[in-house]
Amino acid sequence: MKIHVVRHGEAGDDIADSYGGAADFRLTDNGREGAHAAARALAGLSVEAVFSSPLSRATETAEIIAKELGGLPLTIVPELRERNSYGVLSGVPKDRAKELFGYILDELKEKPGYSREPLLGAEDFDRFVERVRAGFQLVTDESEAKNYDEIVIVSHGKFTQALADFVFRFGDSVSIDLSAILSVDYTASQSVLV
Repeated sequence: MKIHVVRHGEAGDDIADSYGGAADFRLTDNGREGAHAAARALAGLSVEAVFSSPLSRATETAEIIAKELGGLPLTIVPELRERNSYGVLSGVPKDRAKELFGYILDELKEKPGYSREPLLGAEDFDRFVERVRAGFQLVTDESEAKNYDEIVIVSHGKFTQALADFVFRFGDSVSIDLSAILSVDYTASQSVLV
């Protein structure tokens, strides 16, 4: 099965310099253009269905892709959502977070949200990885049941990185830029980056 994993386009947290994560920001105009660009990049392929995270920035991206690829079926899968890596910082502008939660940020050894360090209210990293695996398994099981040979998954940066690291086992060789597309030929025993 060929799988194209698309990261959503630019969202409100990106331009407001806020911590995103579990916060439900919508796409910006640039984000919608990024979604259209992703759809154009996927045009001409044999994509049969789109699966998406329930967060607005992903579902908007998925809706654009599904529509532009001919009105494909779109399924929302809760397990495809972004990691709640920022906990109480989710949705808070970074400068305001420093004012409100300086003591939390000062204790961190790495950049907030990009390490396994737990933040107050954040999703445990190992549980997140298990959710990524479970969400991916739900998508592939449904795709196999419906005999799909080529699908799109629209999700988030941390989700895509975890999928690459812990399911496909590609490591840091993948792009998690906004609107990036990771295409793989997938079988349960082997993944090949294309």
